[in-house]
Amino acid sequence: MKRIIHILTILVCSISMMSCEDFLTTDNKSNVTDKEYFSTKTGFEFLVSNAYAKLRDIYAGSSVPTYFNAGTDLYADGRSRINDQLHEYETLNPENSSMKELYEKCYQGIRAAYAVKHYAPAANIDDAFRNKRVDEARVLAAHYYYLLVNTFGGVPLMKEYVSDIHTGYPRASASDVYTYIVEELEEVINANALDASTAEKGGGRASVESARALLGQAYLAAAWDLNKTEYFAKAAQVADAVIANRGLITPFADLWRADGSGDDNEEFIWDVEYDYATANNTVGGGHYWDSFYCNLIGGQEDHGKSSTSSFVISLHGLKCFERGDIRYNVTFMKELPDLAAAQIYSYWDWYKNGETFIGTPLKRYYSAWYETEQDIAAWKALDPENRKDTWIIPMNDNTNDPQEYLTSGLSYEEFVKYSFGGSPCRKFDDSNTASYPTKTDYRDIHIITLSEMYLIAAEAYLKAGNSEKALDRLNETRQRAQLSKATSIDIDAILKERVCELFGQGSRWFDLRRTQKLVEYNNLYNPRLKGFAQQAIGQKLLRPIPQAAIDANKLLTAADQNPGY
Repeated sequence: MKRIIHILTILVCSISMMSCEDFLTTDNKSNVTDKEYFSTKTGFEFLVSNAYAKLRDIYAGSSVPTYFNAGTDLYADGRSRINDQLHEYETLNPENSSMKELYEKCYQGIRAAYAVKHYAPAANIDDAFRNKRVDEARVLAAHYYYLLVNTFGGVPLMKEYVSDIHTGYPRASASDVYTYIVEELEEVINANALDASTAEKGGGRASVESARALLGQAYLAAAWDLNKTEYFAKAAQVADAVIANRGLITPFADLWRADGSGDDNEEFIWDVEYDYATANNTVGGGHYWDSFYCNLIGGQEDHGKSSTSSFVISLHGLKCFERGDIRYNVTFMKELPDLAAAQIYSYWDWYKNGETFIGTPLKRYYSAWYETEQDIAAWKALDPENRKDTWIIPMNDNTNDPQEYLTSGLSYEEFVKYSFGGSPCRKFDDSNTASYPTKTDYRDIHIITLSEMYLIAAEAYLKAGNSEKALDRLNETRQRAQLSKATSIDIDAILKERVCELFGQGSRWFDLRRTQKLVEYNNLYNPRLKGFAQQAIGQKLLRPIPQAAIDANKLLTAADQNPGY
């Protein structure tokens, strides 16, 4: 008979990827069966919480940039290198550990979601609550499948919880996976058992709004991948339904306040929820996002902030931001005091002083690529005494040594390999903890936002042949950024806007793969692939199905592997 220990075991083992033996223990002191425990409201809610927790396994770990942004135009090596296989393609193979990890975590999430549906009929809860939780789980499963199909193409398609041993599942086509995602989400939306929106209630629960937003993402990706042009119109229609005539009225800076005060704004449609005030672990129970997209800017003893020292924004990414775009200063920290053990100044002083370094002697100023000498003189004039000796480091093709203060100059690609090489990303900073160690960021992780819906609508309308509406949707994000309206639109313009509006969010690799720009943009802008991306990428337009998945699944063979591997 299954006991509680087995209950915990089934929630951590993926469908065919790994043995469950490592998770077993022989000391089972409970006489409560799985059905008995999960029939209680407490037990059933444990299942639901576990399904949501799988989102953290994917989005809250240190590998998020590697999963979704390696091998693109926007990111360069810092002092640490981006995963060689994923960023350069030529040596990428089915043994890649990062892709194996993502594949496993998605299927663990799917299985956890299906466990909710499996045990729901016997749960001692009212029908409305039961239906709500089951449909939340269906949205979660659809999201995990969305990640899988956009990364690997067709994958094995489970549609129900598996309580006994199965030897494997055949690989479904991408068309079958997209069809399943669409059907599940449309059924959930039509059933209307979920809250209309949870954005202003924390945003962590799936809602009708988030289901509809995910449906818009799925229709858009499927339209490209399956060459179903009618899906572009559907994607536009669904995205507009999410937008629901709402403008982007909250100032961009207020949305991304480092104190988290913007986290529960209506624009943040679906989140991985964090809350420092109620966290069980307030020392290392957060996530890594404040360390992403930053080079090394001093150690803990230097009063800096933690960084991955990789995925530094490329020069191409910087130049996507136009002069006057207010999102630039919200996304990047341009000023740094002397971060050294012998000094008293800290990276976090900027927040403690009310988002300013006025009154603090500054060591470095990372001037934006469009700034002129007159702009820099005006900046110095705001605090002349504390800025007279500041080392000016242009974020441009030719810049200066950020450490030794040499004036001989460096190319941007050389520059980012130095400590302090590049404007640190501050968009995901947590000023409440203001702490150096990793996993001390307790701000919400935003999976889907309202502004992304505008850009999905822009892309979908463009591909559906309605450039006027596409421009309208694009210009909504530009208007909030205090930029002039664009007068023409193409896929490149939309991809450019996604950089500025959604930097660090979502998946740049998905965007380039979906829009069939993966080779072109890597060839132009990936520092490691410039000029020979076609040769390096070849047929590798999807990530490899992990070899471990093929070996463990009796219904998969080498013939199921993606082209190029």
